[in-house]
Amino acid sequence: MVNRPQVKLANRQSDWHLYARLMTYVAPYWYIFLFSILGYVVYSLGNVLLADMMQFLLDALSPSENVKPGFVARAAHAVYSPGDMGAQEYARIAVPLTAVALAFMRAMGFFVGTYFMNHIARNLVHALRCELFDKMLVAPSSYYDGHSSGVLISKITYNVEQVTGAATKALKIIVREGLTIVALLSYMIYLNWRLCLVFFVVAPLIAFVVTIVGKHFRRYSRRIQDSMGEVTQVSSESIGAYKEVRIFGGQAHQQSLFHNASVYNRSQSLKLAFAEAVSTPVIQTLLSSALAVLIYFAMAPDVMEGFSAGLLVAFLTAAAQLGKPVRQLSSIQSVLQRGLAAAEDIFAQLDYDDEDDSGTVQVDRARGEISISKLSFAYAGNTEAALKNISLTISPGQTVALVGRSGSGKSTLVNLLARFYAPSSGSISLDGIELQDYQLSNLRSQFSIVSQNVSLFHDTVLHNIAYGQMAGASEAAVRKAAESAYALEFIENLPQGFETVLGEDGAGLSGGQRQRLAIARAILKDAPVLILDEATSALDNESEYRIQQALENIMLGRTTLVIAHRLSTVEHADSIVVMDNGEIVATGSHAQLLEQGGLYSQLYHQEFTD
Repeated sequence: MVNRPQVKLANRQSDWHLYARLMTYVAPYWYIFLFSILGYVVYSLGNVLLADMMQFLLDALSPSENVKPGFVARAAHAVYSPGDMGAQEYARIAVPLTAVALAFMRAMGFFVGTYFMNHIARNLVHALRCELFDKMLVAPSSYYDGHSSGVLISKITYNVEQVTGAATKALKIIVREGLTIVALLSYMIYLNWRLCLVFFVVAPLIAFVVTIVGKHFRRYSRRIQDSMGEVTQVSSESIGAYKEVRIFGGQAHQQSLFHNASVYNRSQSLKLAFAEAVSTPVIQTLLSSALAVLIYFAMAPDVMEGFSAGLLVAFLTAAAQLGKPVRQLSSIQSVLQRGLAAAEDIFAQLDYDDEDDSGTVQVDRARGEISISKLSFAYAGNTEAALKNISLTISPGQTVALVGRSGSGKSTLVNLLARFYAPSSGSISLDGIELQDYQLSNLRSQFSIVSQNVSLFHDTVLHNIAYGQMAGASEAAVRKAAESAYALEFIENLPQGFETVLGEDGAGLSGGQRQRLAIARAILKDAPVLILDEATSALDNESEYRIQQALENIMLGRTTLVIAHRLSTVEHADSIVVMDNGEIVATGSHAQLLEQGGLYSQLYHQEFTD
């Protein structure tokens, strides 16, 4: 069964609040927005004048001196005098020309309104997408612990694209059709305000239907978003781990997960489609009923006394034209609610707290003295602490090895050193200054990390080594770092050497080659504190021996923390710290710890036996 995240009711925001916040992204483009509004005003007036043109046409067929001519008729007479022509002969020339002019007027208004609204909407989506991505780059580690990579990718791709519905199609239709309704109703009120009361009686019923259906749209839209996150997550996992899926026969399991997520997505999409399909006929029926009642009253003798045939047809034409914009506004509910549901989720991500970066201390290069005092830490949601009352002092230039069983807290301690997490209690200081007092980027510039899980980027080998703050490094410096990591030989054998573009996460390279590139990156950074988290785990014995020599060279003069399961790689460390169940159980040199017996001796002899 697929676990579906639940949305907390307390976090849900009203449509108006969400849309108002969405529109703050439009504010910088207010002048373009005015152009768009102007275009749609012209388009809406064109619709009104089309109805008014019907009065011009019919009144020309049956002239009446008691009826005041419409706007189109007066404009036509002002532009081109009929002279000796009769009303019908004049209308024969004027009406076709007017129809062409009005069509051009409506077309230009539609173009200006639509183009500039699209311009605003795409800028809005671009800003949201970039802001969301930028937020993910500064979000704390706990944010990533609570979201799978597939779900996060789905937020940037699927959710942001849903906002485009609210920001493009919905916004265009709301403005264009809303102005059309206002223009048509204003014209109808101008002709006969009493007959317009029929539409004002029906309007609350239409609003009620739209409100009820809109609530269903929002609920189903949230579920569709969640299910799309699951579909993306299962797809990402299955594709990324396709070898494990096949070797362990997990195809059936992954198929079941994917099919369940897709079935749930399909069922919610069908419910949304049903609500959307029901709302439009209901609203059309209400409008048709209103139009039928309108015709009934309009045909009453006392009403007809003040109306010519042209006025009546113009009024009914305007009333009939209301159907399309009202239908468009009602059908946009599903798109709008999908967009608002997506906006609600995106804004929740944007409101997530950044990593704490309140420190102000900056240093050019730390000496590398690390002091840990009574440090405890528990991951969010876990009752058992991962680290318990850890105290440790590491002198500048000293090499300290952290050893212990899996899950003993070694990597957690390293994560705290790099300030990926904050301690639950206790403190960590670098050169006598607590870590939280450092400016975050300055603190991390003092560390180089090589982990067993190497991350490479879809870029050239050169840019993978000279990455981030090292992007300005010379090619000679990059070559020297690669040579020190014993990576130069295989790099030069690649099709374009250092300019070879790597596949996703270094696809096409062996595990040892990927790890050598990561070591070269750390060598190039030349940070005063070096952390090696199983840095040679993916290498064969010969490569490990050669890289171990290179690492020993770069370890000189800098503080080094080595995490290793193979104890033979840490025998020459200045100090070895043995951890178990989140606590330090022993410290000393290799010889001292073997002499003491205990966990280190047990692990060492077990490795030797293996």
